Amino acid sequence: MAEMINLNGRILPGNQASLTVGNRAFRYGDGLFESIRVFEGKMPFFDQHWQRLLEGMKLLKFEVPDSYSPAFFQQEIAQLTKQCGNWRVRLTIFRTEGGLYTPVSDMPEFLIEASALESSQFQLNENGLTIGTYDEMLLLSSNHPAIQSFKTCNALPLVLAGIYKKKQGWDECLLLNQLGRVACCGNANVFLVKNNVLHTPSLGEGCVAGTMRKLILELAMELEMQVVQSPVHLKEIGSADEIFLTNAIQGIRWVKTLQGFKKIFNNKLTASLVLALNDKIR
Repeated sequence: MAEMINLNGRILPGNQASLTVGNRAFRYGDGLFESIRVFEGKMPFFDQHWQRLLEGMKLLKFEVPDSYSPAFFQQEIAQLTKQCGNWRVRLTIFRTEGGLYTPVSDMPEFLIEASALESSQFQLNENGLTIGTYDEMLLLSSNHPAIQSFKTCNALPLVLAGIYKKKQGWDECLLLNQLGRVACCGNANVFLVKNNVLHTPSLGEGCVAGTMRKLILELAMELEMQVVQSPVHLKEIGSADEIFLTNAIQGIRWVKTLQGFKKIFNNKLTASLVLALNDKIR
């Protein structure tokens, strides 16, 4: 739990009851959030988070106040981080309480939490991950990805996947869509390397439009790597040379084994991407 929180500009103890039972994020999942990494007080990738957050607020029909801007939220975050140190920040936007399914107001409120981190850069996991497949709840693919592209306050498929991986003793698990294709992992986008070509499920497959996913795609193009965004089948994952997972907080994590396949995956290209990503921070 964060020691202090920022609720609509008010700095409060993290263990103080601050939200009422009428909170719409609690009652209906009526909100969305961003997980943002702070490096030595700086947020080098904040623009990507702001762009997705703004698009998400518009999709959820919030009346976005004129005061909401990148500079505004950077200042509000700085009230907790003091613009120094390394932090994991969660910025949650939720609709003002009132109403049942139909809200009384479409004005948003915000909550910011900050938890300290030790490292000032991304670090590749020393031990490769063991992952499996979760198929008890399927994500929805769509030619017109919308809500599933954002990090909303309704994340039950990911919660259930987390419970399943814990029971299986895995580090992570792949989630499939209704067509049986790979969409993402519980808290990450999925990449695979095969014959020096970088593959990742397209956004229409049901995955979140991850900010780190976007950065890796841009970075791969800068490095003149061939990149393919398309449907990915489980057997393609199993025949890859490398598998890695990405999110905004952990950066890149490499996968060593996938349940059901005897292959041991390497991390040669994955390690080079971590170095290049840290160069971007600097």
